[in-house]
Amino acid sequence: MKKEHRILLGGLVAVGLLDIFGSIASRQLNFNYSNLSFVSFLIYGTTCFLVTKTTDLKTGVIYGMILGFFDSTIGLKVSLLLDANTGDYNYDLTAGFWIIIVVFMIGFGALAGLIGGGLARIVKKRA
Repeated sequence: MKKEHRILLGGLVAVGLLDIFGSIASRQLNFNYSNLSFVSFLIYGTTCFLVTKTTDLKTGVIYGMILGFFDSTIGLKVSLLLDANTGDYNYDLTAGFWIIIVVFMIGFGALAGLIGGGLARIVKKRA
């Protein structure tokens, strides 16, 4: 398995674990699950930083988009199944709403990939 694929797999596992344990913790400790968005952004950015260091910026951004897609499909389903504390937001997860979430999270992943990948390119140039 290529190094960048192992890095992506690690990022997917990290996001999945955050979704599982974050959902449980948000319910048990009574905090809003959406407060963990920053941690997701850090996972995306770190994964893309590491990927871009070994490949190129385009691959880093694509991997960020993959992480966003995973988080908005599998991760969202996991958080719903584990009854994450979403505060006062009681929304119906219609197909249209889910598509909007997926598109937004793919864009969020691309942004994290661009930032993480950009930092990796800066580090590469200085080395």
